[in-house]
Amino acid sequence: MNAAGFNLMMQFVVFAAFAIALSVPEAGPSWARVTSPGWTWAAVIGQVVLAGAAGAVCTRLVKVKLEREPAWLPGAQKRLARANVAMRLIVLVGIAASVYLTGWVKLVRSWELIQPIWGLDELLILVPFFAAIVVSWAALYPADRAVRRVGLELRLWGAHAARPVWGLRAYLSFMLRQHVLIIAVPMVPIVAANDFTHVYARQIRAVAHNIAWADQALLVLIAGLVFLMAPVMLSYIWHTRALPPGELRGRLEGLCAQIGLRYRRILIWESDGMVVNAAVMGMFPRVRYILLSDGLLEMMDDDKIEAVFGHEAGHVKHWHIQFYLLFAVLSMLIVGGIMELAMWAMRRWPTLLSPVPDVQDYLQVGAMALIVMIWALGFGAISRRFEWQADLFGARSVTPPAEVCDQPCFVHGTPLNPSPARGRRGNPICSTAATRFANALHRIAVLNGIPVEARSWRHSSIANRMQLLKQYGYDPAAVGQLERSVFAIKLVLVIGTLVGLAIAVWLYWP
Repeated sequence: MNAAGFNLMMQFVVFAAFAIALSVPEAGPSWARVTSPGWTWAAVIGQVVLAGAAGAVCTRLVKVKLEREPAWLPGAQKRLARANVAMRLIVLVGIAASVYLTGWVKLVRSWELIQPIWGLDELLILVPFFAAIVVSWAALYPADRAVRRVGLELRLWGAHAARPVWGLRAYLSFMLRQHVLIIAVPMVPIVAANDFTHVYARQIRAVAHNIAWADQALLVLIAGLVFLMAPVMLSYIWHTRALPPGELRGRLEGLCAQIGLRYRRILIWESDGMVVNAAVMGMFPRVRYILLSDGLLEMMDDDKIEAVFGHEAGHVKHWHIQFYLLFAVLSMLIVGGIMELAMWAMRRWPTLLSPVPDVQDYLQVGAMALIVMIWALGFGAISRRFEWQADLFGARSVTPPAEVCDQPCFVHGTPLNPSPARGRRGNPICSTAATRFANALHRIAVLNGIPVEARSWRHSSIANRMQLLKQYGYDPAAVGQLERSVFAIKLVLVIGTLVGLAIAVWLYWP
């Protein structure tokens, strides 16, 4: 979604935390070893304290790096990036340990006041997780501030516009909105609907003429509606406002008209100038928003902004959001199929797992683990290729006229090698446009304090994307190879989803 390669791993961690809370058995895990209320509270509070202490240690390491090598900002940036990875791992392991190894779930669900409110128990189970995130960010803030202050000095030396580094309150507010609320807000109605369909499953099936899966169908329908309306929610969560009329807006609207991109609104994404980024969200034009951060508008020229905008347009034109949805559906079908096979095996060989107590609880947690694993491995690999395809679209959107192209280029008739490209030739891109877009990516990385070599789960590193863009400029065969790999991914997602749905209908249709 983001053109700058902004690290989205924290959002995945939040998603995984919700999956953990939803996977736990109703009465809590039977295998929990820490069950007394006193020790349970100690473990839950301990995970928050541990997150804060680890954040403080990481902050010290980053500041020491800056003190010893003040001229080498990338070194401190890399250390801060590693600290963020460590903190994500700590908070995720903390919530998994408190949910699966202690009596925290049983303790929360014993509170009678929360019983009438659907989904409240899962949200309360996640309170220590959210607290650990906030405490860890507060502990890491001095390191973030120190790195940004050095970056600010470099911007001022380069005569670039810059705002003062944000304070702790603004920092925490932005991080919560960007990384937590973007997942948590849409998940709240889904968690509530999950409880509702569980409590009223019998009545829902009766209304649906005793269709065995009617309650699950209703849950999927509600989740689909939430997904459809999520962009509207996020336009408020991220503090946005409409891009005012002007030359830039005219250029962007002209680009949209040229490529046939329909949308509801182009928005400015408020970040106190601290983030240089862009995003697109929404499957359908009436709920589709294109976001440009205030830092992007303040610190980059219109040509680079247009290139970044073209990248976001590429996600829409290549239907990436729709295929992300197909991936979500297919992942659920795969896990559902594996669970169905496990249940069939238990019925076929009843003595196979009979010695294992509460085997259903283990299967429920196993299903959650499979979902998280599929997303961690599969979604990242697919997303990276979609990002590369969007990079191609962004580069093509800023293709200059032939008289302006100043590099050997297949598009404008001055190829690097007059002989045909090896293998199947793809749709070439202008070498000058590829270089311009690569420079825009590098500029965004520098302004965001992202090391260009830093790997990203969803985008790959900025350095790798720049190298690929330059390769696409002089080797059309590489473009063709990428396009074929993306087509193969889309084909697998479509066929896999259709096959999975057909099997599900065959198994469950009344």
